Amino acid sequence: MTHQTQQIDFRWLAQRCVDLHAQLRIPSRQEICALQKTVETDIVEPAIQGNNTEQLQQTLATLFDSMGLNALEWQFAPAQDALPMIALIPGIGCRMIYAKTPEGHWLMEGPSGSQQLYQLPHGGEYAAISAPTTNNSAASTALAMFTDALRARKGIFVQASLASLLANLLALGASLYSMQVYDRVIPTQGVSTLIVLTTGVLIATALELVVKLVRSSFLDRSIKGMDLDLSHKIFLRLLGIRMDQFPASVGTLSAQLRSYEVIRGFASSATLYLAVDAPFALLFLCVIGLLAGLQIAAVPTVSFFIALSIGLFYRRRIADHAQTGSAAANRKLGLLVETIESAENIKAAGMGWQQLTRWDSLNRQSVEDDLNIRHCSEQATFLAAFMQQISYIMLVATGAWIASTSTDLTMGGLIACSILSGRVLGPVGALPGLIVQWAHARAALDSLEKVFALQCDNQGIARPLTPDHIRGEYQVSNLHFTYPSRPETLVVERLHIRAGEKVAILGAVGAGKSTLLKLLAGLYKPAQGRVLLDRLDIQQIARAHLSEHLGYLAQDVRLLAGTLRDNLLAGLSGISEQNILQACQTTGLAGLVAIHPKGLDLDIAEGGGGVSGGQKQLIALTRLILASPDVWLLDEPTAAMDEQIEQRSLAALRTAILAEQTLVLVTHKPILLGLVDRLIILAPSGIVMDGPRDAVLDKLRQNTQNNIRVVKTHAEAQTHKHG
Repeated sequence: MTHQTQQIDFRWLAQRCVDLHAQLRIPSRQEICALQKTVETDIVEPAIQGNNTEQLQQTLATLFDSMGLNALEWQFAPAQDALPMIALIPGIGCRMIYAKTPEGHWLMEGPSGSQQLYQLPHGGEYAAISAPTTNNSAASTALAMFTDALRARKGIFVQASLASLLANLLALGASLYSMQVYDRVIPTQGVSTLIVLTTGVLIATALELVVKLVRSSFLDRSIKGMDLDLSHKIFLRLLGIRMDQFPASVGTLSAQLRSYEVIRGFASSATLYLAVDAPFALLFLCVIGLLAGLQIAAVPTVSFFIALSIGLFYRRRIADHAQTGSAAANRKLGLLVETIESAENIKAAGMGWQQLTRWDSLNRQSVEDDLNIRHCSEQATFLAAFMQQISYIMLVATGAWIASTSTDLTMGGLIACSILSGRVLGPVGALPGLIVQWAHARAALDSLEKVFALQCDNQGIARPLTPDHIRGEYQVSNLHFTYPSRPETLVVERLHIRAGEKVAILGAVGAGKSTLLKLLAGLYKPAQGRVLLDRLDIQQIARAHLSEHLGYLAQDVRLLAGTLRDNLLAGLSGISEQNILQACQTTGLAGLVAIHPKGLDLDIAEGGGGVSGGQKQLIALTRLILASPDVWLLDEPTAAMDEQIEQRSLAALRTAILAEQTLVLVTHKPILLGLVDRLIILAPSGIVMDGPRDAVLDKLRQNTQNNIRVVKTHAEAQTHKHG
């Protein structure tokens, strides 16, 4: 194979792998664009400089790693059950084998198209292409997510346990040192023995410190990795929640999502307690038994179980208060966010005292629960400390009695046992704090489970669909939608919107116009019935794919904190400065850019603070024109604009929306009806009128005139009657 042929083959193969990546992993269009750029600049160009199979294999490994696909495992013969496979065939080049016919021919694809071979040349190498196996159930619950995070780091916890074993064995040196000093050094005045023993125990103590520092480093690294992993997965879960599933209180949802920090902290502490501290308490108890006998060992054993019973006794009380306290704290955060977002309305309406009353009530409940938890925790801690003191006194008393009445226990052995008894009861002293952590973690986990119980986009669909093209044909049948705790909002028995059709939806307030638009955008899922897009159930099409091809503009526009440029390019890629300026000029946004000193770098606060409502709509409309979607779904796109900007935006939409693209427009402004050729009149009971724009408008005028005539006749009759 010549060097030029290798360049052509490998460039084709790299691009083909990117296409397969799109099928196996369903990435967004932005990810594909970024990957194609990386493939060309960082992978293809270096690869075609070489001219050997080993370098090609190394470069392919880099390519697959960047795409997140399984590593390639090369073999000397293709396998039918492992197709598709990459093939590096002597004399032929880089190929993709995708099937084998019943007659035994291998079907393969290359830069020049498809071909088939009955017998492959010797010396070829082949590797299967596959995506990593994902466990869909792993993220189905919050508990499963935390369990998987701990299981993934079990190696680090094993290392920490081994380090703890070594540290605790070294810690025995202090008690054994005391025993030897009192039993051998002092009676015999062995100074040299004392020096040797002291040197040895100091070395052991230093080694114990080093081991603990190493263990701490291991655990810090594990906790950092776990924190980043959990934070990523929880935020990804938030982004995947279907819009009709979002709770009414944003603040409460935020508090529920933040609770993972409490759970992660408890998971780490509990794992260390059960795997490190508690088992070694039994080890020290066994050492006490070996040094002083079962009678001495029985004292800390009994104290251990009594202290454990005390902790378990307070567990239920602490858990109940933690549950109610967590709920109150979540509602407090929800009220705080609501107050900040609605501060202007609250001041204007004089509702501050109502918000303050609600805040004080929730704060009172939260403080009372915290005080109750602290009270129970302190009682458990005090009782645990009391049991430690009682255990120490009883151990010394029992040991002194045995040492005074027999030769079974020496003074040094008694001192060693008293030191070790503190190690036995140490985990018991930590138990009350762990119980408080457990109670908060359980309440936090319950809150987080409520978030994980919310349905996501493409719920229950293992492999969402990614059609190559969206034409924009809608078919709606037997559609029913209801918001939680509200009567039925929308009923549409049948609706058909052809690809390329321009439709406006009119209706009274509360008729369900915006809701229907969100259902057509796939943001909501019907309670009953189906919405088909190009004859595919819209809930089966990948959400990222819908976002790329459907342009949805909400009535209430909320911008992201950042610059004007950030908001115009949000979710887009491959947009040049010239494209941005041209779109701004078309919609009239260029005026805002021109008058501000920072231009496109104009700072925008969270939600769109710093710009007016009309400017927010203009920014969102300009971004939509830059996105150039296949289907336009507009909800009152010019409601907050003045007449001049509205005329400019209307002209921009006429130019941007192509004849083959579908438009569904919700509006109450007659000026926008020039964009459409069909009108749908919607009521809560369903569609009451549907037809060509002019025919529907004429019928509406006739109905209005008839209503006026009826009202006028009735008024005249009433006047004549009372005349």
